[in-house]
Amino acid sequence: MQAGNIYGDVHLYHQAAPPPAWSSSPADHPSSGLGPEVDVGDTAYLVHDRPSEARPTGDGGAVVRQARCLRLNPRGGFGWLRRVEVRESTPLARRARQALAAEHELLVELAGVPGLPAVLQFAEGPGDVTTLVTAWPETRSHRPCDPLDVLLPGAPVRDPGVPARVCHALAGLCTTLAALHARRTTHGALTPARLLMLDDGTLQLRDLARTELEPPEYPAPEQLARGAGGPWTDVHQVGAIAYHLITGRQPSPRAPLPVRAWVPEVPADLADTVDAALVPTPTERPDAATLGARLRALARPVR
Repeated sequence: MQAGNIYGDVHLYHQAAPPPAWSSSPADHPSSGLGPEVDVGDTAYLVHDRPSEARPTGDGGAVVRQARCLRLNPRGGFGWLRRVEVRESTPLARRARQALAAEHELLVELAGVPGLPAVLQFAEGPGDVTTLVTAWPETRSHRPCDPLDVLLPGAPVRDPGVPARVCHALAGLCTTLAALHARRTTHGALTPARLLMLDDGTLQLRDLARTELEPPEYPAPEQLARGAGGPWTDVHQVGAIAYHLITGRQPSPRAPLPVRAWVPEVPADLADTVDAALVPTPTERPDAATLGARLRALARPVR
C-alpha cells in the first residue's frame, strides 16, 4: 500500500482499496457515461469505474467526461482519459475544448519534465469531440498509483517521520510548478486528488486543464476576492495541501492558524515554511522554486 510513501510503513488512516473491477457493460459506467471500451484513434481503452465523472459545463454547451482506463492495444499501461463533447458552441463549451487542446500542446512541449504525465493519445472530432489520454503511473506491483487524497489524515499527524516525507513529495511538485511558471502557465486548482503518488515518494500531476470554472477546492484569498490568480496562487495551494497533510484539516483560505497551533511538535522551520506559503498577500509568499528549495532542505532521504 502506498501509504508508506507519506505515512511510513503502517497505514494508519485508510484501508487498502479493492482491486480494480473492470466492467463489461455501459450500464456499469453511470458516472462517466463512456461505456466499457473507448476507441481513441487506433487505440482501444478499457474504462475503469473509479475514479470517473461526467458533468456539463455551466452553460450546458458541453459535457466533460473523465475516467481512468487501461490501454488494450498495444496492451499495457493505465491512462487518464478526458473527453469534451460539445453540444452547442457556447463560451464555456469552447473554453473546455480549448483547455484540453492547450494542455496537450503544453505536455508535448514539456515532455520529460518530472512530475508531468506523458501524452498517450490526443484526438479531435468527429462531432465536436476532443479527447486527451495521459499516462497514469503504476506501482511496482503493476497497480495504478493512488491519488494523494486517500492519505489525508483525519487528525494531526504525530509520527515524526511524516513531515519529512511530506517535504520530499511537495518539493518535487514545486519543481514541476516552477517549470510551468517559467512558461507563464499556472494551475490554480491543485488538490490532493489531482496528485498521484509514485513508489519513490514523489508526486505527478494528474492533469493541468481546468475545463470548467469550478471553484477551487483549496482557494487562495485572491481567488475568493477576484476569481483570478497566478504563480503565487499555486504556492498557496501547495502550502494548503502541506497544512492538511500535517494538521489533518484544511486551512482557512483567509487567515489560517499557524501549523504549530494544531501540531506543536512539528519542527519550527517546517511550520514557518508552510505558514509563509499561506500568507494572505500574494507578493509576500515565496515563489515555487524557493518554496521547493526550502522543503527539500527539510526532507530526509526517502527509502
